[in-house]
Amino acid sequence: MPDFALFLRDDHFMYQQHTPEEFAAHFQKFVRWAEKLKAERRLRGVERLEGTDGRTVRKRGDALVVDGPYVEGKEAVLGFFIVEAADWAEAARIAAECPSVATGGSVEVRAVGAFPKP
Repeated sequence: MPDFALFLRDDHFMYQQHTPEEFAAHFQKFVRWAEKLKAERRLRGVERLEGTDGRTVRKRGDALVVDGPYVEGKEAVLGFFIVEAADWAEAARIAAECPSVATGGSVEVRAVGAFPKP
């Protein structure tokens, strides 16, 4: 079965407006979701991105480094999961169970491909 990357997009300011107890309770929803995916043998990996600061590097003549990995706005990629799914529809069903979706965030689903062999 193919792997899919699930990029969790959410309002990063939302997390600053909660008490530590509220944040911990919300985080536990992600832990339970990850444990479910692991028990189903679908979870390939999960990473939290540190903050929302980043850089974008482009080559147009000389290399150019631009602050921020995203367009202006309050929604940012906060982390990602790599999951195994039979197809796009199943990957979307898995993404729909993400706690971010229930709280107004979104999950971008992307197919993971192998690099061609040289």
